[in-house]
Amino acid sequence: LCPVLQIPLLHRASAMSRRPLSLYASPWTAPAWIKSNRDVRGIGTLRGRAGDKCHKTWANYFIKFLDEYAKHNVTFWAVSAQNEPRARLPTFPQFPTISFTAEQQRDFIIHDLGPALARSAHRTKLLILDDQRMHLPQWAETVTSG
Repeated sequence: LCPVLQIPLLHRASAMSRRPLSLYASPWTAPAWIKSNRDVRGIGTLRGRAGDKCHKTWANYFIKFLDEYAKHNVTFWAVSAQNEPRARLPTFPQFPTISFTAEQQRDFIIHDLGPALARSAHRTKLLILDDQRMHLPQWAETVTSG
């Protein structure tokens, strides 16, 4: 659903809930111009290296996403650095995704996403590897080793 449709539903759900909602967001892909394959679909990584313009731009998308929802009194408990970061999906080449190794995700978090979240007004938690448990515990050990 697009945010225009989601926000009223989230407000209704919140009004019906006995406690605050704990919302979680997880991105599927970055804009094509900052991906290595220049397409929102298919396997591509963020162009360049952690700390560069493309990585900082993608980190700022997270903040803008949180900012826009906050304008409508919707806050998020957590965001994931990437949905299914190891998904290769060879049978679904049209699936929107960004591929990360654990090292690439660690560096993106250290140099770009972590600092952007820390500078923002949001107290949103940052999660990694929101699925694909087969990569645990190695993934978590690599990302948190930075």
